[in-house]
Amino acid sequence: MTLANVFITGAGGMLATALEAVLKPVSHVTALTEAQLDITDKQAVLRAVQGIKPGVIINAAAYTAVDRCETDSEKAMLVNGTAVGYLAQAAQVTGARIIHISTDYLFDGRKDGPYTETDEPNPLSVYGRSKLLGEQELARFTDKYVILRTQWMYGENGKNFVDTILQLAQQKDELKVVDDQYGSPTYTEDLSAVIRWFVEHSEVDGQTFHFSDEGVVSWFGFAREILKLSRIKTKLIPVDTSEFPRPAHRPHNSALDKTKIKQVTNIDIRTWFDALYEYMKKTGKIR
Repeated sequence: MTLANVFITGAGGMLATALEAVLKPVSHVTALTEAQLDITDKQAVLRAVQGIKPGVIINAAAYTAVDRCETDSEKAMLVNGTAVGYLAQAAQVTGARIIHISTDYLFDGRKDGPYTETDEPNPLSVYGRSKLLGEQELARFTDKYVILRTQWMYGENGKNFVDTILQLAQQKDELKVVDDQYGSPTYTEDLSAVIRWFVEHSEVDGQTFHFSDEGVVSWFGFAREILKLSRIKTKLIPVDTSEFPRPAHRPHNSALDKTKIKQVTNIDIRTWFDALYEYMKKTGKIR
């Protein structure tokens, strides 16, 4: 089966790298880095989309330095918000669909239970507000879109929590890790597989979906499994968020309800633990 021509923004990042691997065998893929395409340049975006003529645009570009967004809010709102509108307008001109990657940071984390797609966003940070603006701009300019909210992403070709914990554990005898923030780790390979499904199915356009790997855990619990699999004996100490004051507020509960995406796609979602094992095995992190 050959899919529509696909244009990926944010090439070189974790997600874009995984997406290229999943889509290139079945589609013509054009992936541009930030250096090749500044998505905050409206005319450059239009020229690129008109030149590539994609059937689907996957927006994997984002300003994800959550704490830096607090002091660099203008750039955050431009990259994560306004620029999404530029992509949407270019897509509208050319007839392309857009699959846009969003975030759990849209929510305030005060809900008792996983967030559904119909829960009202209430972001606590500039990053969260900028991503909410991006969703709004997308829907303002086109109805041929899918918004896919995800969280706690890790994978090859990028800085991530798994690699950071392993690096620190090899340098220190003990590590303090936050134990009062809960979510679901998400392997980029799994996210890419579900994005491919949306590339193939235009009948679900105009909707928002939540996706992560199955199961909910704290950052401490996640770190514990990482070290257990790697057989590193560094001591882990669970602490509250208050022990690590950061510029950007983090939601305490950002678990995402995946009922809708499972019903619509019929995709089996594996547990975060199984996905973590595969990532660590594939990248030689399990001894």
